[in-house]
Amino acid sequence: MTGSVSTMIIEILTGKFDIPQEEVAQSTVFEDLAVDSLALLEMSLLLEKRLGVSIAEGVLSAQQTIAEAARAIEALGAPMAAGTTL
Repeated sequence: MTGSVSTMIIEILTGKFDIPQEEVAQSTVFEDLAVDSLALLEMSLLLEKRLGVSIAEGVLSAQQTIAEAARAIEALGAPMAAGTTL
């Protein structure tokens, strides 16, 4: 259920980082949105809190697409990946 984690990432990008919705898609690379390592760290902390998983430094990178980042987080056992609700 990559869509759920991807949706959370997109919500963070558009809400917290004020990136216009039309610039964000599953295939968008963080680097293309000028999302740097500090922003990725902040996003990791927000996702950890929402999903209840630990996201180590380096799991998210500026070269990833949103879909790739969602898959990496799901691989850590994110509850949304299993279809459960928070």
